[in-house]
Amino acid sequence: MKKTSANSLSDLSSAVSQLSPSDYSTELYVLNNNSIGKHVRHILEMFECLIESEKNGTLNYDNRKRCLQTETYKDFAIEKMKNIYRGIENLDLNKKILLKQNFDGDLIECESNMRRELLYNIEHCIHHMAIIRIGIEQNFPYVKIPKNFGIAHSTLQSEKS
Repeated sequence: MKKTSANSLSDLSSAVSQLSPSDYSTELYVLNNNSIGKHVRHILEMFECLIESEKNGTLNYDNRKRCLQTETYKDFAIEKMKNIYRGIENLDLNKKILLKQNFDGDLIECESNMRRELLYNIEHCIHHMAIIRIGIEQNFPYVKIPKNFGIAHSTLQSEKS
């Protein structure tokens, strides 16, 4: 799983690195007036929450930091991806954690573990990469997107069989 997350982040970094700085942060109609940078920020902050949660054993994605530099400056985001990869490499996937989530004003708590949450983050990342792919294909055809960019692993496995 660590390798899978590294591959997803590598594909994301590859696509982002090809964008011009202004294209990275431009609001796109096809993305409901969000930018590719906003989707990248969201992906990275979820991974950062997971990595940070290992220290105190509690994970709450609602409390993630929203860093405008990540959504505005592609080089800053690419550097963050490298740091996240290193953080994922050091995760103890067997560690139990308490997941907290706010729904309609209620705080929901349930037991989870780093492996389950890394799996969630990989799927979440791929989902947003699919959205990013739409933005790139519709607006920035000069970017060469990796073949499986934004395609779920279950879909790839299904297509093989």
